[in-house]
Amino acid sequence: MLQSVLVGLDPHRELVGQIAGLLTVLQYLAGCFTCAEIHRRRSSEGVSPVRFIGGCSLSVLQLQYFRKLQSSSLVATSTCTLSFSVLYTLWFLWYTPAASRGPFYRKALGTTAVTAALCAYGSQAKDPVTLHRLGLIITVLALIFIALPLAQLRKVIRAKSTAALPLPAILASTGASVLWLVYGLLIRNSFIVLQKTIALALCAAQLCLFIIYPATGPSKGEKKQ
Repeated sequence: MLQSVLVGLDPHRELVGQIAGLLTVLQYLAGCFTCAEIHRRRSSEGVSPVRFIGGCSLSVLQLQYFRKLQSSSLVATSTCTLSFSVLYTLWFLWYTPAASRGPFYRKALGTTAVTAALCAYGSQAKDPVTLHRLGLIITVLALIFIALPLAQLRKVIRAKSTAALPLPAILASTGASVLWLVYGLLIRNSFIVLQKTIALALCAAQLCLFIIYPATGPSKGEKKQ
């Protein structure tokens, strides 16, 4: 049955990729809420720049890899996510006091050095083995990026509330993962299929938290107990 569905969707593979790309961009738009909160407080204190800096690094690597795959949908998506990540990072830096920018610069320089090294390695990806390794590295980094909201797991369990988790971003990530999985099957790319299969499992785990712990947190009676 799956094979017949894929055969039917094959002529529309680019449309599937474009819709998946749109959902991925919507996922990145969730960063606007964080930036709005930073603007409201006039400070980036208490907000980690890892997601923004990591987004820049991952988008650069994906852009290089997808250009080698010659997929216009994936290249366009990576270009958009890179643009958003750069803007978010600059926004974070703008609202970070000069005296507190040391940790930001260290993270940014370290990430830039690793990204540059991987890009240099990827530029040699003319043989299948090198391209395979580059795809594996990007898959691992992408899964870490998708799983970042789970870093709030301890906070969610303690507060018995999912208010700290970005539900719109997780929903967009879930929809995008489904479509990218279909797209990966259509273009027969094992890395995209593997990455999005695991990504769906991570998204499902995060969505389960919203069922177990409502965003409003425990009731007053529970708190008194």
